[in-house]
Amino acid sequence: MSSNKESNRRERWKSRARTVVRKHYILLVLLCLAAVFYGNEFGYVRTHGTDTYNFLTGQDPGGTGIVVRIDGKSILDIAAEELLGIDTAAMKARNAKHAAKIIESGSQQLKQIRGGSRGMLSPVANMFSSGGITQAIADAGYSLFHSRSLINSLMIIASLLKTVFIWVFLKNVYIAIVRRMFLEARTYDKVPFSHVMHFRVMGRWIKASFSMLLCTVYRMLWWLTIVGGVIKHYSYLLVPYIVAENPDIEPKQAILLSRRMMDGHKMEAFRLDLSFIGWHLLGILTFGLAEAFWVVPYKTAAFSEYYAHMRRISKKHGLEGTDILHDEYLFEKADREVLEEAYIESEVQELYIETHEIKLSPVKAFFAKNFGLWIGNSKDKKAYDEVDNRRQQIISDRAAVNGEMYPQRLNPLWHEESYRVMRSARSIRTYTIWSVIMIFFVFSFVGWGWEVGIHLIKDGVFVNRGVMHGPWLPVYGSGVAMIIVVLARWRRTPMTEAILTILLCGVVEYMTSLYLEVTKGMRWWDYTGYFLNLDGRICGEGLMVFAIGGMVAVYLLVPLLDSLLSRFNPKLIAAMSIVLVIIFSADMVYSHNHPNIGEGITDYDAYKQNESVIEIIDYAYIPVDTECRLLL
Repeated sequence: MSSNKESNRRERWKSRARTVVRKHYILLVLLCLAAVFYGNEFGYVRTHGTDTYNFLTGQDPGGTGIVVRIDGKSILDIAAEELLGIDTAAMKARNAKHAAKIIESGSQQLKQIRGGSRGMLSPVANMFSSGGITQAIADAGYSLFHSRSLINSLMIIASLLKTVFIWVFLKNVYIAIVRRMFLEARTYDKVPFSHVMHFRVMGRWIKASFSMLLCTVYRMLWWLTIVGGVIKHYSYLLVPYIVAENPDIEPKQAILLSRRMMDGHKMEAFRLDLSFIGWHLLGILTFGLAEAFWVVPYKTAAFSEYYAHMRRISKKHGLEGTDILHDEYLFEKADREVLEEAYIESEVQELYIETHEIKLSPVKAFFAKNFGLWIGNSKDKKAYDEVDNRRQQIISDRAAVNGEMYPQRLNPLWHEESYRVMRSARSIRTYTIWSVIMIFFVFSFVGWGWEVGIHLIKDGVFVNRGVMHGPWLPVYGSGVAMIIVVLARWRRTPMTEAILTILLCGVVEYMTSLYLEVTKGMRWWDYTGYFLNLDGRICGEGLMVFAIGGMVAVYLLVPLLDSLLSRFNPKLIAAMSIVLVIIFSADMVYSHNHPNIGEGITDYDAYKQNESVIEIIDYAYIPVDTECRLLL
């Protein structure tokens, strides 16, 4: 009888979870996909598609050797020979010889670029060499300490610290952020993307980060005992939900409360977990697509229902520590009278708008509405933004009063400073030309730093990524800049914005790859073998990453960056923008004739692994050859 009751409860949780996911499908899927690509969760989703390709082509999933071969040939080789009549062995041998020549010439060109520049402009020329600014810093450090290994170690440590910082304060806490959004979705019809900043709005981001960090450390230590890891997985299961509800909780207290709540219920949670085994099998059969676009959000929503159930029965039985779970309106809607009293300031906001409304000229209105660009002086922009902020606040307040959206003003941690934080993160805004330029350079530099840091930590080698020589990857900056300008008029509808972001980024990446190959006769990336790839220039996984990154940038990071830039003197921002544009233009002109190729760039993986010439062509720049591209 007890088993039937548990089974019925489980079906109710899953039924409600399906309803929640359908109602907020786009938002919840994007949140989970971000965790897949950027976070610490659901990493298994990424493996199915590539493993299937590796099986077909004869590659070991770990990339360590050959597994599946028929008469020494992969299945794709056989298909090319039988269907197209191509001699794959001769083709690969010819391409290997071609690749070897390019690598040799690239190395010679690199040596010419790096050294021997004479005259008074040689320091400037060398600054644009393959090491760029970072290499110059490393050389300066070597001059001071006379130890190349010490400088490399310091650079690796700096990159490692950056990675740890991102993991602790962004990736790890994102687990609790996702739970918060799912809990709001189960109660309310509207869940603004901006609510991912809930911990920041309430001033508890750092505390939430440390709570999640301690939980992760405990889990890692328990997994050393294997059996203990399985048990503690379910003991600590509710920690992200507890932190999501009350980020002010002490780290040890959150873990202790989860253990108390799960005492005697771990097997129940295990059986709920086990009930998704069929869905996981479907995920494998669909190369991970079912997992990414249904199973992961569905399962997360089901466990959100499970937390709501455990919270209710724990508080009912007066379990010690549950008094700190006091965000009641996360689970039930407040009375109309309570909401109207909390949001009574909306009337004052409406009066302010009526008396401070700014009418824009037709030209200004056109650029503001269609491109999100402000044409005019900064003083008028501040006044316009103030009115627009209040107008958006009224819209949010009305949704909260009507019970459509979580009422943040009724959160126990709400404080007056929260309004300022919310305004700084508003995505519906206009940007000055100078702000757009600075956003371009910031994201170009962050993208460059991210990719350089990956190689520093992984291999202990500095690799200046990209076609250009300076510390920037324009594909990151231009992608974000284009999204905030070209797609400005669709920003109020995130679903449309996400779809158009995928299309825009796909076109840009494809055309960039095509341009580089046509003009330089080589490729700087190749997605051949990735699921849903188009001519190896773009792939489904890459476009999804761009879509998620673009949405996070447009709806969260860019507004915060713009708010930070607005604190500085506009003339200073304009001057910095002009200087950066001049340097960037010089680098672009120089890179047109002397692209960033050679040791450590396009042939990096080949040199690192000491592969044979045949294997080098999989990593090195690929000649413009239709048949070659077909095979590789």
